Amino acid sequence: MLTNRREVLKISFSAFFADLGYQAAVASFPIILVFYFHAPIFIYGIAESLNYGGGSLMSLLGGYLADKYGRKKIGVLGNSLIIILSFTGLAVNYVEALILFMLGWWFRNFRTPARRAMVSEVTTESERSEAYGILHALDIGGAALAVTYLSIALYLGIKATVILLFTAVPLVISTIFLALVKAGGKGKPKIMVRKGWIIVISTMFFAFSQYSFGFPIITTAEFTHKLYLATITYGIFLASSAIFGYVFGKLKLSEYKALAFLGYLLASLVSLGFAFLSPLGLIGIYPLSAVMGIAVASTETFEPTIISKLTRGEVGTSMGALSLGRSIGLLIGNSAMGFLYQISFSYAYIFAFLMSFIAFMIVITTIIKRG
Repeated sequence: MLTNRREVLKISFSAFFADLGYQAAVASFPIILVFYFHAPIFIYGIAESLNYGGGSLMSLLGGYLADKYGRKKIGVLGNSLIIILSFTGLAVNYVEALILFMLGWWFRNFRTPARRAMVSEVTTESERSEAYGILHALDIGGAALAVTYLSIALYLGIKATVILLFTAVPLVISTIFLALVKAGGKGKPKIMVRKGWIIVISTMFFAFSQYSFGFPIITTAEFTHKLYLATITYGIFLASSAIFGYVFGKLKLSEYKALAFLGYLLASLVSLGFAFLSPLGLIGIYPLSAVMGIAVASTETFEPTIISKLTRGEVGTSMGALSLGRSIGLLIGNSAMGFLYQISFSYAYIFAFLMSFIAFMIVITTIIKRG
């Protein structure tokens, strides 16, 4: 039982409403760029690389400023500016859409380390897995609902650009919840221990494979020729991730082994599945999306839990380093995925398989075997 459950729930519901808003934009972004504005797929890869590349620096900056000036101040500031991506619906070409989405996404990255640090601040070490599991479950639960209303709207013939304008409402509610949290102090400088930096490096390689889920959305659209079926792919992934994030938080698992086997290794196998089973259509793509949700739930639960336990004081900066590693991987990974996808979708997913397997081997050989 969490000793500070009320504050954990405030932070988690802030995450719920944030994802209820911006995840509709995430699912819409590849549709707007590729199918509305007819941008080549490699442009989408570059766009996502810019999102995560700039976001990596914003994560590190946000984590440092959270420890220096207060986690709540930085968290609320960053969360309030995510709303910029809602105005992607007003773009008249893919360049404008890219810029508006990118700015909103950067501020999403800016606030993430502060929010994660706030969770560690209101919990004890023994409560961290459960707390981060609840955070992930509500976070992704909101995202699943966002994809649900987006898919229904697309089925009814409403354009994605129109839907995006309404995502500003849950984003405002999200910021209000975060502002009500009774936490958010400053941190004292302390470098992470060796194991912490190994996790940062491993998540960078995992991120080479944890491509923007826009690629499976595009794959589904190409094989089914239905946009609403494509966004449902994302919804299945998110629903699975939300359920298993909560489950992983409740189970007493070895955090390093769960991260390696249920996170990195499972994700590598799913990517290999996308490479060879996608031509089967929904029969192949939907189950793979669900299993990828399990893998991502593992990483989102156990990575911050491990980092919080390996850090004393400067939790915000350490969480920023974790987000930096993930974002650098996503920067390179999305660029590579975009160019490889332009040649063949299977090449892109095979690349993702190899990178995630490297992340698995890093944790297995440097942490678990050595102890």
